[in-house]
Amino acid sequence: MLINPFIPSEIASAPDDFFGRTQELRTLERSLHQGSVAIQGAIGIGKSSLLARARLLMEGFGSSQQSRSVIAVCDRDIRTIDEVSRLVLEGFMRVDEQHKKVKFKLGSIIEIESAEICRYFAEGRHLAILKRVVEEDCLRQLVDTDGLLILAIDEADKCPIPLARLIRSIVTHTQQQGVKRIRFAVSGVSPFFQQMVDEDNGVNRFIYKTLTLPPLPPEEAADLLETKLSLVAKTAEEQHIELKIDPNIINRIIDLSGGHPHIIQLLGSHIIEHECEDPDGILDSRDLLNSLRRICYEDRARVYDATVHALELDDMLDPFLSLLHVMPRGFPSRLDRRKALMHVSKEQIQWLVDHNVLSTQVSDCYSLVDEFLRIRFILDQAETPIKERELEKHILRMQDMRPDEFDYDYYDYNQ
Repeated sequence: MLINPFIPSEIASAPDDFFGRTQELRTLERSLHQGSVAIQGAIGIGKSSLLARARLLMEGFGSSQQSRSVIAVCDRDIRTIDEVSRLVLEGFMRVDEQHKKVKFKLGSIIEIESAEICRYFAEGRHLAILKRVVEEDCLRQLVDTDGLLILAIDEADKCPIPLARLIRSIVTHTQQQGVKRIRFAVSGVSPFFQQMVDEDNGVNRFIYKTLTLPPLPPEEAADLLETKLSLVAKTAEEQHIELKIDPNIINRIIDLSGGHPHIIQLLGSHIIEHECEDPDGILDSRDLLNSLRRICYEDRARVYDATVHALELDDMLDPFLSLLHVMPRGFPSRLDRRKALMHVSKEQIQWLVDHNVLSTQVSDCYSLVDEFLRIRFILDQAETPIKERELEKHILRMQDMRPDEFDYDYYDYNQ
């Protein structure tokens, strides 16, 4: 049985699982020493993995300024500042209401007696507790050095409004009390930070850096794929399983994924699974073809359905289809910015950028954040009697042709 080293459903924080993002990691660590940081981007672009990896690095012995961190994960049930405060508190303290004691989980377990904190906890006054505990001497010993106390919050898009209130309250309070090494590192799907700013424009002052993650560049995507596929080949040889890997498959995956790390992991995983289910001794386009529909209509079906629904609600579906219509067929998708503005308005372009449909990372061009959204539309809107498998092959062949070779209508599948 072939091993499957791809992890599309897991956060990649361990050194063997985390690929690329060297510059982003350096920027994140450097920025946290100046102030709080927001990490945003599309679903599956690697926000949670970057946050987790940064925490491990800054807590590790290899860090020049060893810090401490806690992690809280938001959900849509969070409505108030006290509720989000409790999430953060649960990351680094435990309250024993019966014995009136509080245990802190940072570093060595530290236990103090505090009837007042226990009473506040019972009353639901979690913001008051959070303000209080970051002033305790046991925490001052951690933060009044070169290190930081990092309050990391993932899935920030689930409750941006109470989170904005929390950041203002805690940062203002702790700085007034002379505790200046508290940092927030918040991560979520765009445009969560804009929603925080809409709630409280002053949040801009507390967030030193906003990192918007792009897809992986081709060399980092290739490193991920080559490392994982080499491991598959090595273990296959050890188990005396005949297996060859078509070298073209790496570039095909990079092009089709556009460097989107989750899509790369999904494609890689499905390719291995397809070979296990229907083995022919080679990983090639045959395995890749099968993966296309699984991703579009199974693994990421809800993501694409939600995106289409959002486009329809805000009357953005037709403008988006207009851009697809004039976009060259080659992968990864690119569209000259000036040409785009000939077909849709500046406001419509900005909406698509703010909602993680288009990316501005490529100079003078717009690109798609998720290439498979485009493939999903191609599959959905094919109206010719072409067979589904032939249509998928047609999608793959699009990579082997130059954009200037396409002089026919985008949806004319008979060409």
